[in-house]
Amino acid sequence: MKKYEKMLIGINEEEFNCFANKGDWLYIANKKDTKKGLFRLPNYIYFFVSLNDERMPSEIGVVKKLDECITAKDVAVLDFTCRNMDISLINDEVIAEYEWFLDKINEQPEHTPMAVTWFERIFPKKEKELRVHKKFFTGLNKEEKKQLFMD
Repeated sequence: MKKYEKMLIGINEEEFNCFANKGDWLYIANKKDTKKGLFRLPNYIYFFVSLNDERMPSEIGVVKKLDECITAKDVAVLDFTCRNMDISLINDEVIAEYEWFLDKINEQPEHTPMAVTWFERIFPKKEKELRVHKKFFTGLNKEEKKQLFMD
């Protein structure tokens, strides 16, 4: 199984709708996760949740290098456990979704802010999919970005 050295981490910055604790691992929220009434987003923007019992929402996360490598199965087991789901339901198809996510995260350099949005395609048939991508902050100077994403 492929090993990954980077993960998406929470920054706990309410100004940017990031309520996960600083250092928490983040993953894309599922349909049952809520924003807990903390913030509202336009319909094309989605959010991450922390992989712990609180499952706190975050609009953005930051790519960080881990001390030890992880696998997609490790993240799947952690996600299923904090959602109180049976980990025996984890199969190759489920692991492939987590691998897709970890591939996207590991493509980026460390300290890169990431977001998740809906991408809607109408032609040839109507479909909607989630995209994990780099998030740009044009209103911040270098020092503010460094303080926010490097620490």
